Amino acid sequence: MNPWLSLDSTGESYSLALWRGPQLLAECSGGQPRQHLVQIFPALDLLCRQSGLKVNDLKAVAVTSGPGSFTGVRTGLLVAKTLAQAGKLPVYPVDTLEALAANAVEGNSVVAGLDARKGEIIWARFRVRQGLPILLEPARLTSPQEFLDSIPPGSLVLGSACQAAPPKQPDVHVLAADLWRVRAVSVGRVAWPQMQQGGALNWIQLRPDYVRPADVQVHRG
Repeated sequence: MNPWLSLDSTGESYSLALWRGPQLLAECSGGQPRQHLVQIFPALDLLCRQSGLKVNDLKAVAVTSGPGSFTGVRTGLLVAKTLAQAGKLPVYPVDTLEALAANAVEGNSVVAGLDARKGEIIWARFRVRQGLPILLEPARLTSPQEFLDSIPPGSLVLGSACQAAPPKQPDVHVLAADLWRVRAVSVGRVAWPQMQQGGALNWIQLRPDYVRPADVQVHRG
């Protein structure tokens, strides 16, 4: 099967994973905030060489399209668009919260939440089976208290929302902090069924899904 890439840079670090069909070949993560763009391409080149591949061997790209930080989302999409345009590759956008929920692997009620700053939380609820999330409640941007009040008993909760608004309910389980970061492996796990069903985008069609408009916008008259 042809090799392909999944990636995420919506948070404080980036994550890359190489696949051949549904088989994971290699993954890496790292980087410093606001430095992803200059770090991802060298990291990708190294990851490919370690796997016996070249970047131009890739046949598809899956990328988180948001929500997430403005700079992080934009960087991930720029990398995906660059690869897709240069190699004429199909692109598969993945919702960040869905990829985050996939970290839970199993759960009847998995709440994935991100700290959206400005005193707000963006979150959604899923059922997860073998790392494949099924949406139960669509994404909502709420206050921290509304987020906490909306978590059903027995839920698993993960994501940076747990730091901004720690759940205290005794019947709610907060997953370990090392699962709060979106992994490219989870992005790929979510994207693979999409790849079997079609629905790819070309690089021109790829659009970001920000939590809210950027703080600084340019208006042209």
